Amino acid sequence: MSDELYKLLLIEADRIFRMGMRSWLAQFSELEVVAEAETVAEALEFLQGVVDLDLVILDLNIGAKNSESGEINCQVGLELCQRLKSEYPRLPILVLSSPQPSELVEMVLLAGVEGYCLKGNNPDELITAIRQVASGNRYLGDRQRLVIDQSKQSNRLIRNLPEQTVVAIVKRNFYLSGMRGIDRVLAEVKANLASTNNDQIGDQITKMVLAGQARELQAARWLVNRLWGQQTEAAMPPANTVSNLDEKFTVFDGEISDRTTKKANNTAQDQTEEQSRNNALAVQASLWDKTVNKLQSSLLNISKTPLEIDILKDEKKRQLLYIALRQIEQSITDLRFSQIQPSQLELKIPDILKSIWQETIINFFGKYYVLNNIDSEVNVVDVLLKDEEIVQTEFLDKIPQFDNLLFHLLFETELVIDDSSAAIGTPEAMQRVEMILDNLIIQIANAVTQPLLNNFANIEEIKHNFYRYNLLATREIERFRNDLSWKYRLEKYIAEPQLIFESRHVLLTFADRGIKRITIYTPRNQELQQLEGVQLAVTLVLELQDAIAPRLKSAIAFIGSGFVYVLTNVIGRGIGLIGRGVVQGIGNAWQENRNKK
Repeated sequence: MSDELYKLLLIEADRIFRMGMRSWLAQFSELEVVAEAETVAEALEFLQGVVDLDLVILDLNIGAKNSESGEINCQVGLELCQRLKSEYPRLPILVLSSPQPSELVEMVLLAGVEGYCLKGNNPDELITAIRQVASGNRYLGDRQRLVIDQSKQSNRLIRNLPEQTVVAIVKRNFYLSGMRGIDRVLAEVKANLASTNNDQIGDQITKMVLAGQARELQAARWLVNRLWGQQTEAAMPPANTVSNLDEKFTVFDGEISDRTTKKANNTAQDQTEEQSRNNALAVQASLWDKTVNKLQSSLLNISKTPLEIDILKDEKKRQLLYIALRQIEQSITDLRFSQIQPSQLELKIPDILKSIWQETIINFFGKYYVLNNIDSEVNVVDVLLKDEEIVQTEFLDKIPQFDNLLFHLLFETELVIDDSSAAIGTPEAMQRVEMILDNLIIQIANAVTQPLLNNFANIEEIKHNFYRYNLLATREIERFRNDLSWKYRLEKYIAEPQLIFESRHVLLTFADRGIKRITIYTPRNQELQQLEGVQLAVTLVLELQDAIAPRLKSAIAFIGSGFVYVLTNVIGRGIGLIGRGVVQGIGNAWQENRNKK
């Protein structure tokens, strides 16, 4: 290992991947990420004022967020490579990207970049690539060499084929190689995910990043299969034409392709269904992007109601909310790939929420995080998961509108907003699902923190690792817990019955200045009928108040107006007449005295 310090610039559109890369690279003393760039403009602006830089790590998908269609656009990344090599020819570039067509890899290398590596590669291979390129050498993985060599060989052989056959084979090759590439990288990501420890925060973030990559690859595989699979099979020439060419033209990564594909069924119903699914995926991608942006802003609690996550450090709070968002995304992705039916989904809502809560706890604290007691070690996650029944009753079962969110994103069910229906993708629907998702993330985070306060509130290691500095004292922690206890009682016996009676739900959402409370109208007649005990008494008091208050106000107003009339027109006038008589009497007496004089 070299003693020299290498300064890196990370150009990556995915904030969570950047965060994971920075955290992972922090363990290597000779590597320092001096800056990050999310867009091409940010990267160019930074480079204009910096000359002391040893390596640029660049993702070809940097232009994906700016694409109106929502599709991955690598052209922007390629153009950025070409521009950087033109303006900064001595600045090494390592392209770190998802699997790309061999032609694109060739174009990237022709632009002059010094290294190319896949995101899903083994961490040891990745750190080797970074060190090698940063030190002035070139790096190209074995897979990339194989792809390029075989692509060149195929290009030479297909020159003598009919144009229609060539086009069909090329389309089919791209489809098959893309599917195999995705499957291969997905397997590697899952293997890395399974081998990742959770003992340190950096490992947790790495696992979160890998899980996100796995979900992205699954979604990409599904889309490629739906968009290309049927088309390529329908466009292929007769089997006898292709059979002699399969071994020559379907090898892009050293494996023989599987020629068994499903027959095309290009009916209007299938096309409509495909458009519908793509629309739902686009809406979900936009929704997640907006939520990630909001998580970058202030997370101060401005709701005037204590929240469990208020005890956490800012960085821990943000990390917990990120993990909750990722687990929600994972659940929705799993449901979409499972092809669950609407009739089945309703019954699975409690289990889905419980699974999200459990996985968030595991990924936030680490599956093997232990506290050392005098007698034995205590596994934190195991203890927290034992509060499942309490959390389910007090938190998860009370999260509103989660079923509507799932039906909307999975089946494009219209949302009912103030007695009006809003279709998926409309501004009204987007605004509502943003609110529901914000509240879901915050409540999942609260549900993760509550068992921590119940079981490890005053453990010094927990306090110093997770709590805010001003809440480290035992007295402050107990005061915080007492505030939460009062909140639970007030919500259970007063606030919740009142909200049910008024057909409203309270949602916690992310605003510019922090987390705030809003209310939305939702019919809750079924819940109202199920109230009993103190909660029912509260609604009866509210109903009695609504029945008596207007009449009591009218009576008071009537009595008040009568009282004013008596004071002004009876007593006031009487006093006025008496006063006038006294004044007149004094005046007459004074006049008589003057006459006598």
